[in-house]
Amino acid sequence: MQKNNEITGWQLFFLIVQTQIGVGILSLPKDISAEAGHDAWISLILGGIIIQLLLLIFLWLLLRAGEISYFDMIIKSFGKLAGNILVFCYLVYILYILTVSNLSFTKVLSDWIYVDTPKELLVILFLLPAAYCAGSKIIHVARFSMIVSCLLPLLILLLIPVYSSPEFIHLLPIGSEGLPAIIGGMKASMLSYIGFEAFLYFSKYVKSNREKELKKAAWSTSFVLLFYLFMIISTQLYFHVKEILVVPYAVLYILKSLSFVIMERIDLIFLTLWIVVALTSFINYLFVAAEETKLLFNLKSHQRVIMFIVTSVFVLSLFINEKQSIIKLQSLVPYAAVIFTVILPLATLCIYLLFRKGHAT
Repeated sequence: MQKNNEITGWQLFFLIVQTQIGVGILSLPKDISAEAGHDAWISLILGGIIIQLLLLIFLWLLLRAGEISYFDMIIKSFGKLAGNILVFCYLVYILYILTVSNLSFTKVLSDWIYVDTPKELLVILFLLPAAYCAGSKIIHVARFSMIVSCLLPLLILLLIPVYSSPEFIHLLPIGSEGLPAIIGGMKASMLSYIGFEAFLYFSKYVKSNREKELKKAAWSTSFVLLFYLFMIISTQLYFHVKEILVVPYAVLYILKSLSFVIMERIDLIFLTLWIVVALTSFINYLFVAAEETKLLFNLKSHQRVIMFIVTSVFVLSLFINEKQSIIKLQSLVPYAAVIFTVILPLATLCIYLLFRKGHAT
């Protein structure tokens, strides 16, 4: 029987998938096309391959580190003082990600549907269910991610009508944007894969058949790559790249233009499903932040700090009102992500294996 503090490899797989697929999916086509033009899909593939290789490196290192949580590993690798400072920096980083996610979520809803609804109300309606779900045990959070993943095929089905009259000429000539543009698009695409580091946070809960189960979860980014690839190619087959650059949410504009005999405003159906997907990503990060706070301050339960973190996000969101301020805040994500999802994890794992653990499992 599965224990409350233990998850399977497939549950970890979908935890990572749902942590990656969040608010950014709507702006993804525009963000990458701004750098790589109609070769955006190439940049997306190359960026996904790099992230997948990085995730496999994490797997290889974690299997040799043994059953230890990532944040405990930081403390043991850098010493108690420096380690606790780094863990606190991680807490600030995750709080920053939560705030950006919340602001981006409310911005989409305000722009598309709830134009006159007070921002504070949208923020509260997003944070309260997230706090409730994140206060559960890891097995419940993982099961919720698995259930929400069933919505992803529905999101794909809603875009199938695009292929009734696709404009393949929008993808040609392949590679004509040039290598510098494709590389620039890779940088933008890798931002959309943020959340893959959840593999480090949640891997400690995989305890039975650890090596076999972790190998299953390590291919989660490949799944996300295929999902993103379908989304971006669908938008490029419908819009010319010059149109994508002036359309903030290309997927929603496509769906808004589609209608059936018994169904109109398909974009609202998509948004309804997307809200749940975006909420799941927020829940996963919120759970990690609460667990990290519990470790940092030696608390018995992560549930006690959930409302403190949610309140902090709420207050920070109220101080950032202007859209330009939100855009500036989002622009800092790549720099923070490189430090906390690439450089520091690799440094921590290598130092731990070389000087603290030193044995293979």
